[in-house]
Amino acid sequence: MQVEPDASAIAGDVLLPSDTRSPVFIGGQRRSGTTLLRIMLNRHPHIACGRESHFAKRLLNWHDRLADEWSDTVRRYGSGTEAVDRAFAALVDDVFTGIQLAQGKQRWAEKTPANIINIDYLFRLFPKAQFVHMIRDPRDTYRSIRDRAQKDRPNWAQFTAAEAARDWRAAVEAGMRWRQAPARYLEVRYEDLAREPARTMRRVLEFLNEPWDARVFAIDANGPAATPQHGPVFTTSIGRWRTGLSEMEVATIQSVVGELMVELGYELAAIAPVPVEQAG
Repeated sequence: MQVEPDASAIAGDVLLPSDTRSPVFIGGQRRSGTTLLRIMLNRHPHIACGRESHFAKRLLNWHDRLADEWSDTVRRYGSGTEAVDRAFAALVDDVFTGIQLAQGKQRWAEKTPANIINIDYLFRLFPKAQFVHMIRDPRDTYRSIRDRAQKDRPNWAQFTAAEAARDWRAAVEAGMRWRQAPARYLEVRYEDLAREPARTMRRVLEFLNEPWDARVFAIDANGPAATPQHGPVFTTSIGRWRTGLSEMEVATIQSVVGELMVELGYELAAIAPVPVEQAG
């Protein structure tokens, strides 16, 4: 969505995309529903959201090193490190604007699960960006990770229950720090999106200041149907941990992140906790 700069801004410094664009970022722990949300948003006539790029993780180290190496030079020219930030924002915006324009849309979005860990960096590059954080029961995310491990075995699918729980906590806590900025940061539960897709997507689009459009539930080449009438297709993925995880795995996850789960409204199973030293 393009935001028109005011006259005083035009008269002053040159504006780069980080000043004038409000892109959308989607993130959350792996297997938390970020792909489902990406598919729905990409169906909206205003939003182009392609497959994950991992650009934040790939750029961050290079960005910091370049900013450090250029710091003296940048200062001699009367600028600060924000000049490098603006250059990187312009680079990223140019790439995704190309995708957006190719689809004839007004706004771009980017989905990579690790975006949530890099949320501070993304907001630094794009001060007007908005972030949608997908959160799912950590026991179900671990069950889904286990299922994925039986297919193509990506590195992250080798997580133990304790490692997955710590990964979930890191993602949740990274986002919770932005709760004081409700115009920029929104938490969406996978369970809500599955059980009440229309109501939840209305909430997401209201947050993004985008009009409601039922095409977010269309059946197309982007992925499976996601109509409100097909809610059960997705609700079957809720609570799968009950039959897919061992009692020890459930106890381990609850021992690591039980308090945070309760804070977020997830009911704990009646299982004896695992001592911290055994949880790993």
